[in-house]
Amino acid sequence: MEIYIQIEHVQHIVSACIAVPFDGHQLFCIVGRNGVGKTSIVKAIRNLRVSDTYKITSDESIFSERSRIVYKYGAREFEYTYDPNIHGLNSRSIVPRTLREEIEVELPMPFGERFNYFRTIWRNDAEIRQNVVLENYSKPEELIELLSHIYGSDRFDSLREININGRQYYCIILEGSRYIREDYFSSGEYFVISLYRKIKNKKRLIVIDEIDISLDAAAQVHLISKLRDFCKKYKVNIVFTTHSLAMMQMLNPEELLYVENSDGNMEHRNASYNYVKSRLFGFSGWDRYILTEDLMLKNFLNHIIDKYIKNVFFKYRVINVGAASNTVDLMRRDAKEHYFSETGKVIVVLDGDQKNEPFVKNLGNILFLPFASVEKEIFSDYSKGKLKKLPSWWKGDISKLDGKGLCDALRKAKLYSNHQLFDYLCEKYRSDIGRLVSNIDKFLNINSSEEESLELSDENYDNFQAPPNTSIFRQTWDYVCSSLRKLVNALKVRSSR
Repeated sequence: MEIYIQIEHVQHIVSACIAVPFDGHQLFCIVGRNGVGKTSIVKAIRNLRVSDTYKITSDESIFSERSRIVYKYGAREFEYTYDPNIHGLNSRSIVPRTLREEIEVELPMPFGERFNYFRTIWRNDAEIRQNVVLENYSKPEELIELLSHIYGSDRFDSLREININGRQYYCIILEGSRYIREDYFSSGEYFVISLYRKIKNKKRLIVIDEIDISLDAAAQVHLISKLRDFCKKYKVNIVFTTHSLAMMQMLNPEELLYVENSDGNMEHRNASYNYVKSRLFGFSGWDRYILTEDLMLKNFLNHIIDKYIKNVFFKYRVINVGAASNTVDLMRRDAKEHYFSETGKVIVVLDGDQKNEPFVKNLGNILFLPFASVEKEIFSDYSKGKLKKLPSWWKGDISKLDGKGLCDALRKAKLYSNHQLFDYLCEKYRSDIGRLVSNIDKFLNINSSEEESLELSDENYDNFQAPPNTSIFRQTWDYVCSSLRKLVNALKVRSSR
């Protein structure tokens, strides 16, 4: 279950609605340009836990009489509206303590709790010193492993945990009962310890604004995998904002939410890393690569993708490499050396006459056309009189069995365009092409249905426009469209009888 937050007329936001994971154990990153309202979302979440959040962190000028925040969790709803007596938001709804205490929010400097914790550590220094002298401490194995993994160092082997009145304090033990408190660590190391402390408290929702602010690029990359593991182990949801490409690159598409603000109206969608990178920084890149033999096959694949896969989630590129054996070899070498980028995933599509070649045996990620090749299939059907004949005065050589000369001649004589030849083959091999399209669809999308195939597509649906690809509506829309396609095809079958 999620917490739904509706924000209206607060600072940069005229209207925004976002769903934040709460009952699962998910890593969830919110990204977008400066000023779109990412920190406003974080403050709104904190306001559910601490009602004076805005009074502490914001100027009262961000509110107006229309300002309003509504939280929905299950059947319960909590509404905060503008109160002129306090020049801020107030609520008549009582948020249950059991809900408030399940939420932990970390704001950036100077409002973050980790910065206020410095004073707590300093006040307890005498007791910390006494525990060090008496060796009254334990070895936090999990935290040591976390820090060592993030920073690639064994300097944390002497880190110890001291428990004082239910609070945990950390320090590195030196010779002669000397020690280094956690507040004297680097800002990044101290942040990791603070984050770990929150995770160990087993809150259901931890929210961190600008998680990358104290961490170098290498630490950011190593932190992501550990946070994902902690989400599962401690049944916690960790939501954070960042501008770090290094962190975004390590996230799965379902973990990455891209937000935009158009005249105050916030829009959001799950997005791939390369989509976000191009939107935020103007860098181009691809999430998926399809390698194939020649230009004709590349054009055919682009044709069936454009024709039958209307909503492609990942940014992709079809690349014609050359000989089939070289195409497969490039895919195999990319798996080790990442020519196409660390996040790029690669498949190969080959002509059907390559299916029994030894270099494709026992290899995954290879698809085949249901016929020998585009050119050979056209040549075969032309020879059988199934296609329009070239004029008698045509002098070009069309006798080669590979069909390349024939396809060129049919195009130059203006009898068929490449697209018309492609459509002819798609109709001839309708079911087989449907299976090929289905496999490519699964590769290019994160939520494609295994049941969808070419038979389920219809030109009537080409005119349908899906609603914005938000996490709230997407699955419902896909289900409705899939059901409509099945209904139309069932009616087709009945009418054909």
